[in-house]
Amino acid sequence: MGRVRVQVAGITSARDALLVAEAGADAVGFTIGLPKGAPDDTPPEAAAAAVRALPPFVTPVLITYRSEAEEVARLLEAIGARTVQLHGGASEEAVARLRALVPGVKVVRVVHVTGPEAVAEATTIADADALLLDTFDPITGRRGATGKTHDWRISAAIVRSVRVPVILAGGLRPENVAEAIRTVQPWGVDVHTGVEDAWGRLDPARLQAFLAAVAAAPLGGGRPHHPGVE
Repeated sequence: MGRVRVQVAGITSARDALLVAEAGADAVGFTIGLPKGAPDDTPPEAAAAAVRALPPFVTPVLITYRSEAEEVARLLEAIGARTVQLHGGASEEAVARLRALVPGVKVVRVVHVTGPEAVAEATTIADADALLLDTFDPITGRRGATGKTHDWRISAAIVRSVRVPVILAGGLRPENVAEAIRTVQPWGVDVHTGVEDAWGRLDPARLQAFLAAVAAAPLGGGRPHHPGVE
């Protein structure tokens, strides 16, 4: 049985990217092209400097709400990444065009788990290398980085229903990530606000605690096997 991968998202500097990598995370997420007024919208040049600082075998990920293939391709090239997490509802045509523009790109599609209908939505996505399950906050209208969890039973149903790796996000923190893994059995987990301090800065102690909790979390026999990624 493979281990659970960890992405730490919302990284804005080379210093924090190195801290995340040295702590043992598998991927570092850089948020670029977010809705107007959203925090952690990193300038591409800052993300590029952070990507250059990363050691081998740590994956840089572009996290964006942009949906036009050409713009996403430009951002990937600007920061030096080949994995993109699409929050902006890009069309199938746009994803196909992106793959033509950036050969070998890995595309993570985002599903917001608002209710049971998310299972059907997830099963209809045919152009993703992985799915990320996140939380939608109806009060603020924010999609992702809400600090709130969703119904993990629905996420578990999605894991059982799809054939690509599933990454669980949404309100994960050191105190609840082991339970989340036990319930959902995801391929990976994504954390953002759960490893930040009260001022929104990366907290090394919470980061270490999160990674330790992931490493100790039980994986049941129902976790799907994905050839080539475990």
